[in-house]
Amino acid sequence: MAWNQPGGNGNNQDPWGKKRPNNQNDIDKMIKDAGDKFGKMFGGKGGKGGSDGKSFLVIGLIVFALFYAIKGFYTVKEAEQGVITRFGAYDRTVEPGLGWMPWGIDRLYKVDVNTVKTENFQGTMLTRNKNIVDVELSVQYRVSIPEDYLFNVNKPDSVLKHATDAALRKAVGNVNIDDVLKDNKTGVMAMVQEEINKTITPLNMGLTVIEVNLQNSEAPAAVREAFDDVNRSINDKKRYEEVAKAYQNQVIPTAEAEAEAMLQAAEAYRQRVVAEAKGEVARFAKLLPEFEAAPEVTRSRLYLETVEQVMSNVSKVVLDTEGGNNLTYLPLDQIVNKKKENKESK
Repeated sequence: MAWNQPGGNGNNQDPWGKKRPNNQNDIDKMIKDAGDKFGKMFGGKGGKGGSDGKSFLVIGLIVFALFYAIKGFYTVKEAEQGVITRFGAYDRTVEPGLGWMPWGIDRLYKVDVNTVKTENFQGTMLTRNKNIVDVELSVQYRVSIPEDYLFNVNKPDSVLKHATDAALRKAVGNVNIDDVLKDNKTGVMAMVQEEINKTITPLNMGLTVIEVNLQNSEAPAAVREAFDDVNRSINDKKRYEEVAKAYQNQVIPTAEAEAEAMLQAAEAYRQRVVAEAKGEVARFAKLLPEFEAAPEVTRSRLYLETVEQVMSNVSKVVLDTEGGNNLTYLPLDQIVNKKKENKESK
C-alpha cells in the first residue's frame, strides 16, 4: 500500500522516513495548558478532568466581559449632543466627547444641534384687499433641545413645515398686496416668525426658528404687466412729490430770509426816522428861546441854512438881480470840477 493512502505507513512517517508531527495533539495540548493556567489564576488546581470545563467557562466569561465593556463605549461629535435612553425611556443628555453606557440596557441617539437647517416654501395666496400674490419664503432653524426633538412630536421637521405654511398664509391674508410686494416685507416676515413660534412653542418640539426670509413676492404672471404699470405710476407720483418737496424746501427758506431782511430794514428805518424826529424836536426846542428873543435874526439864519442845504445838492444856480431884468448864471459844477483838476495837476 502506498504511503499516502489511508491505512498506509501506519508508523506516521513521511516518504523520506521521518516522523510527521501530530497537529491535533499539539492543539489539544495548547488548549489544555491555557485552561490550566486560567484555572490556577481563579483558584483551580489545573490538570485533567473537570478543570478543563471550568477553564473554558472562565475564558468565555472573560471574553464576554471584555466584549461588553468595549461595546459600551461611544463617541459624540463636537456639533452633536447625545440622548441616552434606558429600557426605551429617556435617561439623560450627554455633551460631545467619549463616554460609556451599559450596552443592551442603554441606547444612544446622536442629534446635530449646531447645523442650521433651511426649509423653502412657495405658493399663491390671497391678500387682505382680495389680490393674488406668488410668495417664496425660507425658514432657517436648528435643534435646540434634542430630547424634545426626538420624543415629543412625531416628525417635527414636517410639523414645522406645515406650521410655516399656515403662518405665511395668515400673515399675507392680513396685509395688502403692496405690503407684500415692496412696502412692508420686513413686517410680513416678522408676522410669519411670530405665528410660527405661537404654533410650535406649546408643542415643545425642541426647535428654534432663527430667521425668516421673504425671498420673492410678485403678482401672478397673468396680471403682472398691469401691476407693473400701477407700480410705475406710483413711483412717478412719489418722484414728482419728492421734486416738489425739494423745491418747497428751497423756496420757503429763501422767502423767509427775504421777509426777515425786509422786516429788519423796516425796523431800522423806523428807528432812524424816530431818532431824526426826536433830534429835530430837540433842535427846535433849543431854537425856540432864540426865536422868541430875536425873531427876525433867527428867521433869516434859518432861511440861509435851508438855502445852503438845498443849494448844496444842485450843480447850477440862477440869480435874479434886484431892480433889473438880467439873470446871472453860475456854473457851479464846472467851477468845482475845474478846482479839482487844478488840485490834481499840482
